Amino acid sequence: MTKKLFCKEDLYDILNDLNYFDNFKKKYLNNKFNRINYGKRIGELSFDNLFDAAAKYTYSNKLPESIFKDWNRLLDDENSTEEDLFCVILEIFVWGDVLSGNVKTAINLYKKKELKGYITQMKEQLKKNEILNKGEIESEIIWSSGWTKVYSFINNDILIYDSRVSAFLNHTLTYDIEYTDDQFKKLKELTTHLFNFQGAENRERLVDKNRFGFKNRSPNGINGFNANLISSWTADLLKKEFEVENGIRDFERAFFMLGFDLKQIKPQNFG
Repeated sequence: MTKKLFCKEDLYDILNDLNYFDNFKKKYLNNKFNRINYGKRIGELSFDNLFDAAAKYTYSNKLPESIFKDWNRLLDDENSTEEDLFCVILEIFVWGDVLSGNVKTAINLYKKKELKGYITQMKEQLKKNEILNKGEIESEIIWSSGWTKVYSFINNDILIYDSRVSAFLNHTLTYDIEYTDDQFKKLKELTTHLFNFQGAENRERLVDKNRFGFKNRSPNGINGFNANLISSWTADLLKKEFEVENGIRDFERAFFMLGFDLKQIKPQNFG
């Protein structure tokens, strides 16, 4: 008998059982976040609410939205050539300032003339409402800090799952919440698929390393891909639950800004 794969419906049921939507609305949706210090380049920023954080999104390699739309169009176009896709992916890696290993992976796929086939396969996998099973996939799943950015441009409903986005989501699931034993078991059914990874030095991005059941390492491969899917589903469920017009990219940008340093968004900085 085939084991049932974790799916978006399972996620919704768990989040409901955890009162996650109510907790999120109470603590994060409309709260102010005061004087978060982003360092010398950006300085201090304050946010009136979650989506004000998205509106004040700041990234060192910020580009016009028209560039992002071009990347999305080319990645989604079945007539794009191997060369088109290779160039777009390299541009995304330059924008994302990612490690050279990401580039090497893209070069290897391009040299083998397998890049277009891989991107085509990923278009379908990213639409799924259940996590991927290694035995049912044609090729090895690539996941890294660079490829999560590529996936986000293949499918606009997919978050860029980096240490800041992960930190904020993990924080909203675990910080200052009293769970019953049954709820705690439910939580671990979710956290077993998610990652708790450090990111930049001197910034608080880890939640309790032993208590909650997260994978305490940097994401990779199919497990990283599945965590990326689940984080994206979470943002989509929040959007639908709160009936807001803001898009998934607004949630991503807010999570990115608020996940910079968790100690700075704890209650003393709430409005």
